Amino acid sequence: MSTLTERYIAEVIRRLPDGQSDDISLEIAAIIDDMVAAELHSPGDGTAAPDPDSAERAVLGRLGDPAALARRYSGARPYLIGPEAYPVWARVLRWLLPIVGVLAALASGIIYVATAPQAELGGLIGEVVSGTLSALLWVFAAWTLIVTIVERSTPVGARSAFAKSTIWDPSELDHPRVRPDTRIDAIVSLNLLALLAAVPFVPSTFLYIGHLNGGEPLVNPDIPTVWLAGYLLLIGALALVQVWRLARPASSRWRVAIEVVTDVVFGAFLTVLVLSQDSVIHPDIVSAGQDDLSTAAIRWSVIATIWVIVIWDQTETLRAHRRNTATAL
Repeated sequence: MSTLTERYIAEVIRRLPDGQSDDISLEIAAIIDDMVAAELHSPGDGTAAPDPDSAERAVLGRLGDPAALARRYSGARPYLIGPEAYPVWARVLRWLLPIVGVLAALASGIIYVATAPQAELGGLIGEVVSGTLSALLWVFAAWTLIVTIVERSTPVGARSAFAKSTIWDPSELDHPRVRPDTRIDAIVSLNLLALLAAVPFVPSTFLYIGHLNGGEPLVNPDIPTVWLAGYLLLIGALALVQVWRLARPASSRWRVAIEVVTDVVFGAFLTVLVLSQDSVIHPDIVSAGQDDLSTAAIRWSVIATIWVIVIWDQTETLRAHRRNTATAL
């Protein structure tokens, strides 16, 4: 045995428990001897046989890093979440993070509004973002720690508590696969709709412009109530569609058609509202900003923004429908 091989074996052995080192040392030495002998006697391509030193280096190169070889002998797991537990770990996180994120955001917002002497938009955003990020990190760390402890406490060779059954049934193909992001999209849409529903009631102090209209709402209070009722009614219809997506993520043509029609009707409603009213925004706020932009420019900018959002939303809805339909085939 050469000095090079002895050093290689020593690098492997020093990473193993004492009780295993003698047997494994003899086994590795025998393997290297056999491989070197094979290398010297069967060059294989008609070229001259390599010298013993070159053959030994080639064999050690094929055996690889001594640390990696030691891990294979010791059965150590050089990963945090193993391949058997990873699918369950990832699937639980895909559900847990959105739910905890929404609940943490709502709780942070409610606590801030209820306890702040004078609630402002910047403070609200800061509280919601910090509270949500903190909750997401805690949940991620706690779930990862649980899976890691359970997996590390499972004896080598035993079946992991998080492992799926190795028996696969072809009947699983009978059920269309549902994309998990469908429910996440629905949750995000419901949050955006809740924000839209709150817009008519948001005081101007939230945007640090309460001095312009005495802290009254951002929306013109002279707009007839029937317009406000229609606005909230259409948002309620859009929310029902998202609840439908949440309960039944599988895509359907009827739901997509209803979603597209409702979105377009909402866009048309907002357009008529902007065109028919002198000002949708509180008159005191608009008059304060007329030095730079005329009322007409603001009006048509708002309408253009509405339809850019509507067209983009319909494009994404149709693309998601095509993806889900292709996945279900």
